[in-house]
Amino acid sequence: MPPRKGGHRGAVEPEGRIDRIERILEGLVQVIQDAHNNSHDNAPQQLAMQMPGVEMMNRTTIKQFQQLKPPTFHGTLDPMAAESWLLGIERVFEVLLCTEE
Repeated sequence: MPPRKGGHRGAVEPEGRIDRIERILEGLVQVIQDAHNNSHDNAPQQLAMQMPGVEMMNRTTIKQFQQLKPPTFHGTLDPMAAESWLLGIERVFEVLLCTEE
């Protein structure tokens, strides 16, 4: 069967398609930036309202975390080393009775 000549029915010109994709991506970037800014701007206020004395609790928790000498990650490409580090950090969180949130 010989190839068809002419455009496909309903085909969009490549330039128009690229422009549309660029607009969509710009919109997505803006939505992500807005969400990021809103979450960072409002998160401390929301936490403080939900949990009175949160400022004191965070200082104590960080101090306790550091006192437990958590393992450090040295940026290795070895997945076993990364998993071992993660398990060590999770054990520290368990000792501190940290919740998933």
